[in-house]
Amino acid sequence: MHVLDLVGPDWQLIPLRIPAGWAVRQNGLDARRLPDGSLEINDSEDLLWLVKLPPPDGEYRPGADSPGRELHLDAGFYRTAYRVDLLDPDWDHVLASFATESFTELLACIEKWLMDAPLGDLSPPAS
Repeated sequence: MHVLDLVGPDWQLIPLRIPAGWAVRQNGLDARRLPDGSLEINDSEDLLWLVKLPPPDGEYRPGADSPGRELHLDAGFYRTAYRVDLLDPDWDHVLASFATESFTELLACIEKWLMDAPLGDLSPPAS
């Protein structure tokens, strides 16, 4: 079963697997099931903003190979496609970007990058 199968007729947040160490700054990843069975999905430019929390000692550790560095994940819908960007730590330093017309692929990329990006794996999800 896919998380989108859980969506009912009322607007609701899409369940995400967010690993420990990430904080939600903003979450607008919501959808509802229409009477014909299709999904209506929020198409805002500001769908999701997550930030990697600092290590337990409270200090980020900069460096491309540091799992303790400050990362931000931003997702939105831009005209014709969803896009997720991984920032290290800001818009002047975009580590990776992934665009797709598929909401399912967007969710897969978000969850993959939340798990793998701190370890250096910036590859998009396998189709």
